Amino acid sequence: MTYSILNTTSSNALKFIEKYHKSKADKTILLIIGDCMIDYRGRARSFLDWGERIIIIKQDGSVLVHQPIMREPVNWQPSGSKTDFSVKDELLILRSHHTRPPEKMKTTFRAIKLVAASKLYDKAKLLISGMETDVVNEIISNPEAIEDGLRISKREKHVKSGMIDLFGYDCNHIPVVIEVKRSLATISAVQQLRMYVNDIKKDVDTAIVRGILCAPRIPDMVKKLLNDYDLEWKEVERQIVLPDDYQKTLKEFSKQ
Repeated sequence: MTYSILNTTSSNALKFIEKYHKSKADKTILLIIGDCMIDYRGRARSFLDWGERIIIIKQDGSVLVHQPIMREPVNWQPSGSKTDFSVKDELLILRSHHTRPPEKMKTTFRAIKLVAASKLYDKAKLLISGMETDVVNEIISNPEAIEDGLRISKREKHVKSGMIDLFGYDCNHIPVVIEVKRSLATISAVQQLRMYVNDIKKDVDTAIVRGILCAPRIPDMVKKLLNDYDLEWKEVERQIVLPDDYQKTLKEFSKQ
């Protein structure tokens, strides 16, 4: 079932959230559209002034803040976050917090256009095909394109937070987690890689686990965040089929 209310007050929105979402947050997804302000404190400090946005709180606790344009969220909280709801001075306030690493995001609504809650069921697994799979296959067949001595031991390794593209060991027998992206690397890809590395650290005897993000292009802000998390990157081109059916290899592209 899906429940919703339109153009409501903060008090009514809070009652709706308490009735349809708060007591079963791990089983319902919450959507709020309205005029809000975002204050984030964590890896850095950011402030987003009033504007009409979409806030999505997913069943795993992750929180996404979307503006009317662009694909990526302008603010977010990772999986495992907890969100508290309250009303103060006729404003609806969402306080989302994450423990490790410590992050806090306060969302304040002064006007609410829509609040919706729904149960979503999705057990399907993402099947990767096309160019991204080609890059994964190239790394498996030629791991030295990433670095000398790298050995790939498993493809699509399941961990608590998802599925690792490639898992292996470097020349010093240190576990290596490799996340492959077919296009521009984003901050969300860094968070994904970080969660995979943390999952592996819980399963191995050594606390040292390397994480490498592979993508055709990695922006400087993404590289900086990778550095902050002690993660690594490798800019690699995806495989391209030329008119004469000759396929340039990952190693050839990485040398350019």
